[in-house]
Amino acid sequence: MLSATISTLSPPAHNFECSLREGSSNVIPSKHEHLLRIIYAGHDLERQMYILSLDGIDVNDTEQDKLFTMYSIDTVHSSYLAAQSRVRQYTQFVAILQHSECAWAQRIQEMGHGVPEPNTGRMSVDGIKEQVDEQDILLARTIETVFANYAAAQDRVRQYTQFLTILKSEEDAWAERFQEASSVMPGYEPVRCDHPRKGDLIKPLL
Repeated sequence: MLSATISTLSPPAHNFECSLREGSSNVIPSKHEHLLRIIYAGHDLERQMYILSLDGIDVNDTEQDKLFTMYSIDTVHSSYLAAQSRVRQYTQFVAILQHSECAWAQRIQEMGHGVPEPNTGRMSVDGIKEQVDEQDILLARTIETVFANYAAAQDRVRQYTQFLTILKSEEDAWAERFQEASSVMPGYEPVRCDHPRKGDLIKPLL
């Protein structure tokens, strides 16, 4: 008897599920429509939550892109400032070397344009040849030393002037990159640390 009762009750439940899926008229219309509205409302809620989650991801990505852009601008700006500092320091250093070069050139002029003639036992000073004694040998060596220092000073000025030209090209390249990076986010002021400039330390030497 119990099995008969179960067998009689189970088919209607199965038919209800089938009719619910197939839209059969055997189910009470009001309950069917109410259940469908609940299902559709649940689907709409899930869809809205999914869209909101996507919007949240977009906002996060936008913030990350903004932070990355700001960091990139700060990095390029720091490199540009470093390039400016190197140019300033080496400009002052080249000025010191040029001052040294001029000092050696002035010493040569004070010696009367003496040109040493090594390994001959003689030297010419203003076109006058004299017999070389010990003082003349000492003078010749002094002149050789002055000319050697003058030549070395010229070589240093030439080398560091070329290096300064390279640094200025690097500075111009960073300036261009900074201008391009700033155009991505107009109005943004890069972070700047105000430290004492190392280049200023050698100003008293000039």
